[in-house]
Amino acid sequence: MTDELAKGRVVVGVDGSEDGNRAVEYGVRAALSKGADLLLAHAVDDAVLAGAWGVVYDPGLLQDAGHEAAEGARRHAVEMGMPEDRVQADIFMGNPAAVLTRLSEDAPLVVVGRRAMSGLERLFVGSTSVGVAASASCPVIMVSAASHKPKTGDLGVIGVGLDGTERCSDALRFAFVEASHRGARLQVIHAFELPTGFFADRQDVDARRESALQNAQQGIGQLVEPLRAEFPDVVAEIEIVNAHPVNELTRRSGDLDLLILGVHGFAFPGLSPGATIRAIMAHGLCPLGLVRNKKKQ
Repeated sequence: MTDELAKGRVVVGVDGSEDGNRAVEYGVRAALSKGADLLLAHAVDDAVLAGAWGVVYDPGLLQDAGHEAAEGARRHAVEMGMPEDRVQADIFMGNPAAVLTRLSEDAPLVVVGRRAMSGLERLFVGSTSVGVAASASCPVIMVSAASHKPKTGDLGVIGVGLDGTERCSDALRFAFVEASHRGARLQVIHAFELPTGFFADRQDVDARRESALQNAQQGIGQLVEPLRAEFPDVVAEIEIVNAHPVNELTRRSGDLDLLILGVHGFAFPGLSPGATIRAIMAHGLCPLGLVRNKKKQ
């Protein structure tokens, strides 16, 4: 794998699945809008070469299947209007999440499908999308053929979910950049839920809720105001809601073109994002932009 292969290119993980095909479509639109080239990457996982019961698979057969998937994706990209000289399809040996993570080091954007082709992963978030989201060096867009509209962008609204700390600053900046690029409104959403017991004093609960709201408004405002000044063309609305973050963000995702979330933690292929993000990855109704915080945790 060459270090320069993905430089400046939008990278799309392809595997021949419905979600993979939707990722290609999103990647083409993103590359055309940004004036970038496109790299369609199919990974042949070395780990599956030695199968169960001692069966050893022929890597040539897996590579042939990979070439077929990658070439089909390339043709589809060209049919969508991507110039042939600006799209490249390649096969890589290695774990798909690790391959895409390595390519992300030189790419401005990686696009993946939410689920894999078959097996139990179709019931949950695929291991590749989870692994890439946790360790990519650039923003990752995750799309689903089952849950997301065939084409996004018509609503003119982008959302970003914040936890109110500096850890989400990279996700917030990416949200402003995308909103400016698309000419979209930006919803800055902070959802929180106070733990309360069955016999909790109502006045005490109300006082704690009001205090939490005020603290959140102050913290979110401090994060947003500098970016409002830097991106005066973006209309950014701050919405602070007393609700469970997963429920609130999932509900709102149906009215957004893109929902952006910050992924916290150290980069390590295969390390899972937190439960909140994984839940939204599984149930979100629009493409998700997953941005790993690059600052030391």
